[in-house]
Amino acid sequence: MSDSFQVTYLLTLSPGEQAEERIREIQLEQSAELPDNVVSRLGMQYVTGSVSNITTLSERSASVTIAWPAANHGDEITQFLNLLFGNISMKQGIAITDIQWKDLGGLFSGPAFGIERIRQEWNIPDRALGCTALKPMGYTSSQLADLAYQFALGGTDIIKDDHGLANQPAARFEERVSLCIQALDRAAQKTGRRSHYFPNITADPHQTENRYAVAAELGADGVLLAPMLAGPALMHHLALSSIDLPIMAHPAFSGTLVAHGLNPQPTYGSTVAGSSDSMQEKSIPAEGIQAEGKQAAGMHGFEPGLFYGGLMRALGADFTIYPNTGGRFSFRREVCEAINRQARASNHPYAASFPTPGGGMQRDRMAYWLENYGTDTTFLMGGSLYEDPAGIETASRSFMDTLGT
Repeated sequence: MSDSFQVTYLLTLSPGEQAEERIREIQLEQSAELPDNVVSRLGMQYVTGSVSNITTLSERSASVTIAWPAANHGDEITQFLNLLFGNISMKQGIAITDIQWKDLGGLFSGPAFGIERIRQEWNIPDRALGCTALKPMGYTSSQLADLAYQFALGGTDIIKDDHGLANQPAARFEERVSLCIQALDRAAQKTGRRSHYFPNITADPHQTENRYAVAAELGADGVLLAPMLAGPALMHHLALSSIDLPIMAHPAFSGTLVAHGLNPQPTYGSTVAGSSDSMQEKSIPAEGIQAEGKQAAGMHGFEPGLFYGGLMRALGADFTIYPNTGGRFSFRREVCEAINRQARASNHPYAASFPTPGGGMQRDRMAYWLENYGTDTTFLMGGSLYEDPAGIETASRSFMDTLGT
């Protein structure tokens, strides 16, 4: 591991504010948390890091890279995240746009599986993967298992719990997992090909770890986890554990950290009435993308490609779900492409993750997204399969045929 790690920030300055003022504020706030004169008197300047680059972008914005001492994070992921976006998350006009992951190779381990190992173990060498979600909340375990059976008959690669399925009375965790696994086994006897079931294990930390173990014992093929609910460091801990199940990261509770990646719904988002998953994908005019890009430069939080593609990958996500452009969450197209790049970039010191776009994707657009996003992608489709009058099995088979099964 390097003796320092570099983080790049995009700063939006107040009228009359100098970039150097804001930079020093970040250095102090994210380290000693004392006034500059006290830091100097105590001889603690070394903890505040060093500025390696400043680029003026406009009168009101600048990009800065700070090299922080690795000793500041103490080999703890929670402390790294605190250093990354702790107190400054409560300030305005600070966006994190890049992290030099090679500096942190000893702190993070990345996915336990990654794209290559999953392809090898599942014998899917060169095509995109198809994924769907069991829902709705309120269905019984038997009803959800019946849905899993139909999706499996249609050949869907991954059948995951919706992130809203936890341990509700209608579908208790262990019962649901057992019945869904049995359903996939029955479907495999009929089709000769087995789908993969990922139950949702998101809960309090102790319960999450227990459910990870129970899922493995019952024969699940992977798990769904919302790391911003259960804890980002917990996902990394699970990826390093002796339990050998791939992890799919769900983005619930992360939206305010990446809000500048969104298009304003009234202007560019979907407005089709009906169930949320039936909202139609709509293309965004190029001039709208450009205008939004300029606006985003003044926003706060994480660059979404870095967050969903880079950070989730470093924390151990084998699959990283994000809202595709034109769906009901309306991430911008170039944001989605940035997530894909960072999830799969070969210059990262970790195994590549499958970017997993979802959130209102439509089956009649799947060929388009496959061509644009490529085969190292897992496509998550829910409502478009549920609402097909031909039924789930037929709709799933058509979906998977588009992916080249």
